[in-house]
Amino acid sequence: MKWLIIFLLLGNALLFAGFNLLPRSGVALQIESEPLHAEKIRLLSPQEISALPLIRLPVQAPVTTPEQTACYEWGTFSRTKLAAARSFLNSYALEVRVLQQTAAESRRYWVYVPPLADEAAAQTRAEELRQRGVTEIYVVQDEQFRNAISLGVFKDEQLATKLLEELNSKGVVSAVKGVRNQEQGRASLYISNMPSKLMPELEKLQPEYPGSELKQVTCR
Repeated sequence: MKWLIIFLLLGNALLFAGFNLLPRSGVALQIESEPLHAEKIRLLSPQEISALPLIRLPVQAPVTTPEQTACYEWGTFSRTKLAAARSFLNSYALEVRVLQQTAAESRRYWVYVPPLADEAAAQTRAEELRQRGVTEIYVVQDEQFRNAISLGVFKDEQLATKLLEELNSKGVVSAVKGVRNQEQGRASLYISNMPSKLMPELEKLQPEYPGSELKQVTCR
């Protein structure tokens, strides 16, 4: 047993000595600090700074929000008014389709103030209505109802009756309800994927098309 212990100790000593004698593998990392030469440090002149090459960073493309569009139905119109309304929409390169309607389909219930003496009187009356809290007001320019004040157009007669009652409660006793667009040959316009920003432009045209209605519909 004593000789076995001596043999093991001798073997370990030989292995340790041999390991130290072998060349080391791998890359030896040496970190050396370069001396700082303060005498070589100087400030650059403005000319030298302007001569330095510019570092151009990559320009990120701006994030654009997709334009909001929807489908609308606008009508109904007589043949003459239909051509004018379609021409206006075509100026915006919109996809428009004509929908022919029967007399029953084209019927609309109109709440309005009957025509006044002239445009000045109509504008004065319209301002009085605004002061009473009425918001939907159009002074009609159509020849038959020129200087009337449109307050709302509905396909459902009950909605027109409800509006008339609300107006009466606000003291607007001159408003009446009537039926519009009963004649044959009327049509409406179906507008595909119209930008929402055009809605105010079409709303401005409402006085030129009394009895018409612009509403958003399911695209088809």
